[in-house]
Amino acid sequence: MKIVNGVSEYEVFEANFESLRLALNFLGENYSPAYFHGIAGTAFRVGGICPCAPTCTTAMSLQQLIKLLGYDYIELPYVESGDGDVARMTDAVRASIDDGVPALVWNAFTPCEWNIVTGYDENEKLFLGRGPWNGGQGEYARNAWGKSKEEAGLVGVLALVLKGKVGSLNRRETEIAALREAVRHANDRENTDKLESSEWVFLQGRAALKRWADDFAKPERRRGVGDSYCIDIYSSCHASAGEFLREIAANYPSAADSLLNAAQIFDKEEECLQKLVPLLTWSSLEADADRNAKAYPLLQEALENYSKAIDVLESALAII
Repeated sequence: MKIVNGVSEYEVFEANFESLRLALNFLGENYSPAYFHGIAGTAFRVGGICPCAPTCTTAMSLQQLIKLLGYDYIELPYVESGDGDVARMTDAVRASIDDGVPALVWNAFTPCEWNIVTGYDENEKLFLGRGPWNGGQGEYARNAWGKSKEEAGLVGVLALVLKGKVGSLNRRETEIAALREAVRHANDRENTDKLESSEWVFLQGRAALKRWADDFAKPERRRGVGDSYCIDIYSSCHASAGEFLREIAANYPSAADSLLNAAQIFDKEEECLQKLVPLLTWSSLEADADRNAKAYPLLQEALENYSKAIDVLESALAII
């Protein structure tokens, strides 16, 4: 058995990138949750609403973020070749742990999410580590090290092994790009022309939040898995939006007031999302007209604040 001790607990419960932040900070970086999820884009994303939305509605891939932050990596692919891919992956992950470097493994502890692996037990054939909902805090989670294969077809990758720093983050360029992408995403009109269709369609940004609110305006609307998963993740991720803008505002004197104004409005959006958690989370009733009557105005208020903040952010970008 080998365990890398000292890896921090999850502070943002998010499906793709928080595992990377923990790994990089363990290696000596010092990314705050707000700054990291601001540049990764998760502080501003909303899609669906459906069970896969937080995983697939991203500003970039995990691989792209690793490169952006100046690190090299080895990708352990999955090509459905029996157990050979899993054997190569477990060998690479264990070698990384032996070198004192945590690895990122898909579906290791939580379904269809990237998790951080911080140890292994060769006798039990287990990985140890953290996922958002399993070992994110407290003791490390433990799971069979071949678990990744069960959902690897979704991404074609079993694991990513960090191989050291080869560059540096261009903070100004990355920060501005993150703000531009936040505005672009919020205004994305993907599939809005199909809303009158009988088939459900995936929406982005404002459009996704608007339909979410409109859905719960109906007393008969049932709370689904997508509602619970999205509210848990988005309420955690969007808490970083305002703090990210406060962290970077001084870097852009001409737009500082606008960035700080947007931060305050994003804080109000996050407050609404937090109030929605007990109404929409997993333990809430599926059918509950009274709950819907409480959820609708909060979702509507979240949408209004999100939209106002994005508009202010857009005006800030015009003068940066």
